[in-house]
Amino acid sequence: MDGLAVGPVHDLRVALRRCRSLAEGFSVLNPHPKWRRLRKACKELLLGLAELRDTQVMEEWVRRLGLEKGLAGAALMSSLDAERRHARRAAHRSLKNFSGKRWKRWSRSLPERAERISASPAHFARLALRRLAQARERERHWRKSQGRQAAHHLRIALKRFRYLVESFLPEQKTAWGLDLRRLQGSLGDIHDLDVLRQRVLRMLRAQAADSQTRGRWLGKIERARNQAVESYWQAIVLKSGSRSAGAGSRTLWDRWEKKLRQLAGVTSPISEGSSRSAAKPVPPAARKSSPYPGRPRRLSGAR
Repeated sequence: MDGLAVGPVHDLRVALRRCRSLAEGFSVLNPHPKWRRLRKACKELLLGLAELRDTQVMEEWVRRLGLEKGLAGAALMSSLDAERRHARRAAHRSLKNFSGKRWKRWSRSLPERAERISASPAHFARLALRRLAQARERERHWRKSQGRQAAHHLRIALKRFRYLVESFLPEQKTAWGLDLRRLQGSLGDIHDLDVLRQRVLRMLRAQAADSQTRGRWLGKIERARNQAVESYWQAIVLKSGSRSAGAGSRTLWDRWEKKLRQLAGVTSPISEGSSRSAAKPVPPAARKSSPYPGRPRRLSGAR
């Protein structure tokens, strides 16, 4: 894998997630043990590469934010370098356990099995509606709690919805792909910056860094996070008068849910609270000061 460089590690993890999504979707229709084994194998390798990927992302953010300068910055980079070497060894162990023969067998047998499965787009639209409802509920919780863990749970839920759409609903993938990637990118940045903040705090305590350095670093991280949160809310809320909004659609969730309901041929909510969880009505007096309905008043997460 090119010495476990950033690009190949990222690409492999994306491919594993897509395989896992396919296995989840097909196992509902065809509960064969091979689908479960594929999911398990994907999960194990994803976990084996997670620490390395996290460390690589942290190093990128440290450089983007200019935190590598000075004695404290050198100590931070040294700490991340040590973590990367440890994570690289763990990744090598995981890849060593990768069974190429087993994956080759799956690459022959599972596509043949998938071709024999009869499923209409309506079936996968119903699955997507459930994933969408879960993501909207995670967003509602994040908006209410403003917590960092809640933002992480929303990121995971959106990712599961995105991969299901991309795997089984090709027309929606084409129509929604750009918006899904934009939302996922913003939530990914929020998560990365939350992880970086935790690591920076540990390092600052260990190095007994001065309050000026602490304030400067945490300020840079928080400003970048605020920008990512702002980007998310600007992307999820449809502009008033937008052609793409459609009647009654205030958010991308509304627009996607409406289309999925048409595909699935359903009229009642798939799960409780799914129909309007992304955007609560805003009192008229508050609309001028808050153009993004239902978003957190504070952009930063709870400390």
